[in-house]
Amino acid sequence: MTEQQMKLKPFDMKNIPFILDVVTPLWSPSAGDDDFKRFDVEYIIRNNIFENDYNFELIKDSSNNNTDCSNGTFLSAAFFARKGDINKAAEWFAVESARFSDELKAVSELSRAYIELMDKRTFDLMNSDDIKLSLFVSRERGAGTAILDAACSRLRQEGWKNLFLWTDCDCNWQWYEKNGYTLVNQHVYEPFSSPDEPYKTFIFKKPL
Repeated sequence: MTEQQMKLKPFDMKNIPFILDVVTPLWSPSAGDDDFKRFDVEYIIRNNIFENDYNFELIKDSSNNNTDCSNGTFLSAAFFARKGDINKAAEWFAVESARFSDELKAVSELSRAYIELMDKRTFDLMNSDDIKLSLFVSRERGAGTAILDAACSRLRQEGWKNLFLWTDCDCNWQWYEKNGYTLVNQHVYEPFSSPDEPYKTFIFKKPL
């Protein structure tokens, strides 16, 4: 697919279900039924979307095939955050979690606490002209790299200096080391660790 066939746009929250289709099989908790698992993963996603103008989607610009969204096929999404940006996932959770038990809500809150801690650790390392990649998800091979390239080009033009991100041992964190990112912080997250296997977290940085 050529660059001319792809278009970077502001993310439309109506496209969250497309992201869920990709990550729910990977991120689902062991507790709860399919409805709860999808809810829990959506809460994780929403905890990575901040109130700013740096939430993007990449679409295949095709006027003849509008099966996935009104302006073309949804390919990928990328969400960024600045120091001080606000996240409204808790407001969504307060309403949408009403149908679940307190035990299941507690499962979701474990994920929230983890994300909030890692976000804080990352923001603490950033300057005011740095920006954080919170999440990127691709539905098509190559579309993840494409949206990062397009979004980072825009961020660079706006004057942002460095891109930060955090990840953990459940993800392919070695990919970042192979693609120009520098490891600047590493921790063990005890709540997710076992006696035989520490749960490692990583914070990376890359000049824009």
